[in-house]
Amino acid sequence: MSDELLDCASWKAMLDREGVRAADAAVGVLTKHDFAARHGSMLVWRGTPDGADVSLRGYRGDFDADVAMLLVADRDALAAVLADGLAQVAPLVRCGKLHPYMLRTLEDLEDAGLADFVEDFGLVFPRH
Repeated sequence: MSDELLDCASWKAMLDREGVRAADAAVGVLTKHDFAARHGSMLVWRGTPDGADVSLRGYRGDFDADVAMLLVADRDALAAVLADGLAQVAPLVRCGKLHPYMLRTLEDLEDAGLADFVEDFGLVFPRH
């Protein structure tokens, strides 16, 4: 899907406004439709010292090694995040419109610089 909801320039502008922190791993964004179909386009972003780095990649059911976290959302949820920023993620998770997937352990996310997102999004890792 190549439409305004996965527009790299729009996501970069929003992420730069949010002051996204530099990280050694990326966050992938997929629509629920593309995730279920295991085919489509995945927006991938990560923070760098110079601002957000955002790209669009083909999705065929698997993830590149640099993607550590995945956000799967319906179109309305993506529009809300794009318009109003990352603060929308936690409420959208709570109401079931956005589904986060951690593709690495919490320790790996911490090492990659993404642990703050786990906390900011209100996500938890069970500790046994």
